[in-house]
Amino acid sequence: MYDAILVPTDGRENTDRAIQEAIELANVHEATLHTLYVINSAEIAPGMDFDDLEPIGEEAVEYVAKRAAEAGLENVDTNVRHGLRHQAILDYADEHDIDLIVMGRNRGLERFLRSSVSDRVTERASTPVLVVE
Repeated sequence: MYDAILVPTDGRENTDRAIQEAIELANVHEATLHTLYVINSAEIAPGMDFDDLEPIGEEAVEYVAKRAAEAGLENVDTNVRHGLRHQAILDYADEHDIDLIVMGRNRGLERFLRSSVSDRVTERASTPVLVVE
């Protein structure tokens, strides 16, 4: 049913359950697991360069790849991109023919102040989205 599953990560603990779910689904369906970290261009602080954030993104996607390998999953693609988080996730899903996006939901205060990335992706995706809380 799924050949390509995308799990975006921001490197925070709230994504751990989504990562685990995505790995399990990829194993069951013998799918390729794509993991994506987006360096949010809207939240770059003055004096900070995109290059300063790339190692953080690489570490986040490598964490997913390591967990996937420990679970016996061999087909994992890791990616770091720049842009607005929700749009970069949607663009990546379209470009790579993703069958399912598995995301965690931020439970913090900011979720009440503005729509979350998972909300935006869910509203606009042409691909099914599984939000794991």
